[in-house]
Amino acid sequence: MALLDSLGTYLQTQGVGTLATNIFLGRMPDTPDACVVLIEDTGNGPMHVLGASAYAIQRPRVRAFTRAARNDYPAARTKAEAVRTALGAIRDTTLSGVTFLCVNTTSDLYPVMRDGDDRVMIGIDFVAWVA
Repeated sequence: MALLDSLGTYLQTQGVGTLATNIFLGRMPDTPDACVVLIEDTGNGPMHVLGASAYAIQRPRVRAFTRAARNDYPAARTKAEAVRTALGAIRDTTLSGVTFLCVNTTSDLYPVMRDGDDRVMIGIDFVAWVA
């Protein structure tokens, strides 16, 4: 969970939201209406260097989902753009003890679905290069 913890904390420092209030890790709760969730996804295998048995670089994937109040697509999209801008700017830095070479966007923003309360959700996918 260190990966999600470090990215969630980073989003908080960038003014995207507040952890455990409107930024969540691993699961999106029913409330509040407007929020962000980061979820680990299937990533690429680690990169091995010259056949070494230990990996040198991990490449986990992270999916971000934003949700807004009922029928407020613009707010969900605006928040997704803020997440994309913040995470996509990570280069050669250590966040909460995790060393990131970079975080790259691997998709454009995409509508996911509307939940049971007709709230809009927008997704965006990333791959993190972690040393």
